[in-house]
Amino acid sequence: MRSLIKGHGRPYLTMLFLYTLSILLPCRVWGLNLYQGDGTRVDTHIDLTARYEYWKWFSPKKQAADQNRYDFFFTRSRLNLDLTTDQHWKAFAQLQDVHMWGLPAESISSPPAGPLGGGAIYFAHGRQKDYHSTAIRQAYIENNELFLKGFSFKLGRFDYTDGMEVAYGGNKKLSWIKRMRVAERLIGPFIWSSFWRSFDGIEFSMDTASFDLTGMATHPTQGGFENDTQTTIHDIDLAALTWTLKYDTVLKDNEARLFYIYYQDKRDVPKPDNTISGTDLNSGSIIIHTMGAHLLGMHPAFMGTIDWLLWGAFQTGRWGRLDHRAWACSVEFGYQFNHTRWNPWIRAGYTVGSGDVDPDDAWHDTFYQLMPTSRKYALFPFYNMMNSEDMFIQAILKPSTKTAIRTDLHRLRLKDGTDRWYMGAGPTLESGKIFGYIGLPSFGDRDLGILADITMVYHLSSHLWFTAYYGHVFGQEVIENIYPRDKDADYAYLEMGLKF
Repeated sequence: MRSLIKGHGRPYLTMLFLYTLSILLPCRVWGLNLYQGDGTRVDTHIDLTARYEYWKWFSPKKQAADQNRYDFFFTRSRLNLDLTTDQHWKAFAQLQDVHMWGLPAESISSPPAGPLGGGAIYFAHGRQKDYHSTAIRQAYIENNELFLKGFSFKLGRFDYTDGMEVAYGGNKKLSWIKRMRVAERLIGPFIWSSFWRSFDGIEFSMDTASFDLTGMATHPTQGGFENDTQTTIHDIDLAALTWTLKYDTVLKDNEARLFYIYYQDKRDVPKPDNTISGTDLNSGSIIIHTMGAHLLGMHPAFMGTIDWLLWGAFQTGRWGRLDHRAWACSVEFGYQFNHTRWNPWIRAGYTVGSGDVDPDDAWHDTFYQLMPTSRKYALFPFYNMMNSEDMFIQAILKPSTKTAIRTDLHRLRLKDGTDRWYMGAGPTLESGKIFGYIGLPSFGDRDLGILADITMVYHLSSHLWFTAYYGHVFGQEVIENIYPRDKDADYAYLEMGLKF
C-alpha cells in the first residue's frame, strides 16, 4: 500500500473527496428530477464506487517478472438518465467513467504460472499501469405493457442476469439467496470487476401472477478486465429462454425455474482445455446448448427459517472439432435463527462441475460456465464451476440494522485430475490472444485448496456504504505443482459506494 500512496496520491484524494461530498450534500438532493409534465418524467442520479485492492498471489519459481504481491485502486462513476411516460414507455441511459491506478507491470510469469492475480489480468489486457475508460454502459428503450397486460420488451444495450427474471423485494431472505446463490451462475454483467460487461440486443417477458416467461437474444460487450467496454463482441451469440414458477403460488414455499441458453463463440482464440498439445481438435467454433433448472424454497421451522436450493444444468454441443457434453449441479441448505441476537444464518452446500476424463478422445466433457459473475460463488476468485468440487459452510450475522458479516469456509478439489484448474468469468475481448478463461495444468492431482474468508458491509446511510473483505487460501497439491515457492495466497479489499 505504501508504494501506491507514494506513486499515486490522487486516488486517496478522490476517495476523501467522495466521502466529504456524501457528508456535506443535503438529503434532499439524492436523485434529481430534471423534468415532469404532460405525462413525462426525466430523472437523473449518480453512482460512485471507490475500491482499494491488495493481492498476494501464489508464488512460482523465482523469475524476473514475479510480482505476486501488489495493490491498486480504482474509482467508477456513473451518470444515469431515466425517462418514463404514462404510456408505459421508458428510456434509460448510463454513462460510465473508470479510473485505475497502480496495476502491476511485472506480474505475468512464464507458463504455466501465467498472470499472478487479478491486477495482473487487468494489466495483461491493456499493458498499462493506469487506465481511464469512458463508455455508454446502457442505453435502451422499454415498454412494460405492450399489446397485452404483463408483456414487456427491452431493446438496446442493457444488463442481463440469469436467475433474476423474477425478484421479491418484500422477502429479504429469499432475495438474498436468489441474488447471491442463484443469479449470474451462467450469465451476468461481471459486477465484481471494475468495468463490468453489457449485452446488446432484445429482451422480452410475459409476467403473470403465477409465472414469468423471459427470453433474450444478444451479443455481449467487452468488459470485465477490459477497459474498452464500448465494443460489442459480434462473434459471440447468446440467447436464453427462462420459465419461472413464482414463489409460493403453485408450489407452496417454493420457486421453480427451467432455462435454456444458446451460446456460440466464433472468435479465433486459443481455447483453455486439456486437449493434447500440437493437435487441432479444439479448433473452430464453440456451440453449446445449456438446459437446466432450479428449485428454491423457504419454510418456517422451530424458532427460525429453513431454506434449500437445488440447481443443475446439462450441456451438449460442439467444442471445435470435439463433441461437447457436460453437467453441473449444486445442493444447498440453510437455517436462520430469527429470535436470537445477531440472527445467525448458517448455510452449507456442495457444488460440482464436470471435468474431462480423457484428453485424447472425441469428447469435451468440461462444464463451460458461459459468461457468469463467478466472484459471487468464489469470493476469492481463483476458481469457478469448471472441473471443480466445492464443499462449503457459511455463516451470516446481523450485529445491527446497518451491519452484516459473512464468513465462508470452502474445501476445493478438481473433479478430474486429468483436466485443468480453471479460473475466470468468460470472454472479455472481441479479438486477440485472451480467451476469458485461464486453464492451468493439474499434473494429475485433484486437491486444490482450502479458502477461508470474511466480508463485512456497513451502511452509514441508505446512500453511503462500506465493504471490507479478506480471504486466505491454504493451497494444496494442484497449486503447489505450479507455485512451489508459496502455495498460499491472500486477497483483501476496501470499498466505498455512494449514490446521489
